[in-house]
Amino acid sequence: MRLYNRENILRVVNSPDIISVIEKAFQSYSDKTVQSGTVVHLAFTDPPGDFHIKSAHLAGAPVFVVKMASSFYENPSRGVPSSNGIMMVFDAATGHPEGVLLDEGALTDMRTAIAGAVAARLIAPANPERLGVIGSGTQARVQAEWIARVLGIRDVQIWARDMEKASTLATTLSENGLSATPQASMEALCADCDLVVTTTPSRTPLITKAMIRPGLRVVAIGTDTPGKQEVSDEVMAAADAILVDSFDQCSEYGDTASALARGIVDRERIQEIGQALNNAFCLNLPPEAIAVADLTGIGALDAAIAEFAFHQLTARTV
Repeated sequence: MRLYNRENILRVVNSPDIISVIEKAFQSYSDKTVQSGTVVHLAFTDPPGDFHIKSAHLAGAPVFVVKMASSFYENPSRGVPSSNGIMMVFDAATGHPEGVLLDEGALTDMRTAIAGAVAARLIAPANPERLGVIGSGTQARVQAEWIARVLGIRDVQIWARDMEKASTLATTLSENGLSATPQASMEALCADCDLVVTTTPSRTPLITKAMIRPGLRVVAIGTDTPGKQEVSDEVMAAADAILVDSFDQCSEYGDTASALARGIVDRERIQEIGQALNNAFCLNLPPEAIAVADLTGIGALDAAIAEFAFHQLTARTV
C-alpha cells in the first residue's frame, strides 16, 4: 500500500484539468452513476468541531474512496490548521487498500473551493467585478482565490465577526494579486458585491431578509451538517433559482432544508449543479434574478479528486 504526503499530492493536483474533474463528478452524481455511502458525522462542542466520513465510487472508476476529515474551529488559536484529514483509496475490483493520501485536509479544501467556483459561474451575473466573502478562515481564502480565478474577478470585500481576521485575510489575498479590503457591514457587502460566498459554521442565518435585493447571488458553503444555516428562509423563498450539490442531502440539512420543511420553497425550483452542468450552463437568469447555490459537500467530489491525485502519483512512481 502506498502513502503520499500533502506536498506531493498538491503538486499533482495543481493542474488545469482539475476543474473539469470536479464538474464531471457533479454530472455523474446527478446522472445517478455514483454509489455514495451514508455520511457519518460527529459533532463536538468543547472545543467546537466537526468530523465527517464520506465515501463514493464513480461508475467505471478503478478505485473507490473513503475520506475522513475534521474541522475544529479554535485550532488556529492553538497554532494548528482548523482542518485536517486523509483519503483512503481502494481497488474497486478486489476491495484491497491501494493507498493513503495524507493530504491533511487539503484535497477537501480544494474540492470544496472548486465546487464553489463552479456554482458561482453558474449563478453569477454577466461580467462580475466584485466578490463578497463572509468568513475569514481557510474556506474564505480558497473560495476567494478560486472564484476570482474562474470568474476573472479582481476586487474582493471581506466581512467576518472578527474584523482583525478579516483584515488579515485581505492582506493575504492582496499579496496574492487580488484587491481585497475588509467590509464592516454585511448589508453593505451584499449591496455592493455582484456575488457573495458564505464560508462559516454559523447556526444563525447571516444573509437575511433585509439584504434581499434584485440581482443578489449567493454561494453558501458552510452548512454541511444539521443545525447550520447561513441563508435565511426568507432569502431562499425569494430566490428565482436554487442550485444544490445534492437534493437528498439538502433536503436534510443545508440552507435549503429549512425552507423545504416549512413549505415555502417548492421542489420544482431546485436544480442540482450536475443537472445545470448537463444543460450546458444555460440557467438564463435575467440581471434582476435572485439565485442561491447551496453546497453541503458530496462524496463524489472526494472520490473524483482523490482518484485523479492517486492516478497522477502512481504514474510518476511506475
